[in-house]
Amino acid sequence: MKEHPSLVWHLRNTPLFNDLSPEDVEQIARITPYRQFAAGDVIYRMEDPADALFFIRDGQVKISKFFPSGKEMILAILGQYDIFGELLLGKEQRRPNQAQAIASTTLIALPDKEFRRLLELRPDIAMKFIRVISGRLWEAQSQVAETATFDAAGRLAMLLYKLAVEFGREDGDSIRIDLNLTQEDLAKMIGATRETVSHSLARFHKEGLITRRGMPLAVDVERLRLVLEEA
Repeated sequence: MKEHPSLVWHLRNTPLFNDLSPEDVEQIARITPYRQFAAGDVIYRMEDPADALFFIRDGQVKISKFFPSGKEMILAILGQYDIFGELLLGKEQRRPNQAQAIASTTLIALPDKEFRRLLELRPDIAMKFIRVISGRLWEAQSQVAETATFDAAGRLAMLLYKLAVEFGREDGDSIRIDLNLTQEDLAKMIGATRETVSHSLARFHKEGLITRRGMPLAVDVERLRLVLEEA
């Protein structure tokens, strides 16, 4: 990623703030420090106080939910300029999920008190934030629909397509999914077992949907798209 020295520059490239004046962004920059996390570091855990909104300057973050049994479900993988930590911001509220860096990650942290004050002062930002929340809801509804529509192999194909579109890099005639994910992680994202994922990947490789089974995976996005449309 190209380096830029200014926190203001990064804030202005965040969709929530890209319409603000330079003066407004400068003011926000004074209260939004950078926070550094290594791969594997937990940013916040379930039940931690919901005390800040986060913007990803660079790196990757996974959002997970843990159940009493200890089982983990990965809800989302987020990348540069994505926003997270937006759920239940407010006094005495607790995190409903966990955020963990899966690569070296730099975050911009906006304290919830300052963010709520900003929403009160700037209705235009409040409307953008509502669109962010609406987008999250739409994604969750789509995930429920996909679970009901596809079997595990179909859900995996859909997931690989989405990850390739969002995080993929050209790798010859294929797209490499440049994420630090394991087969176990993929299984946690589609509600399946690692064995099911491994079997499905072997089948996808035989059918030419993926061109490399080892991590990071390389996929044929066009063939994946056609298979999903037919399904």
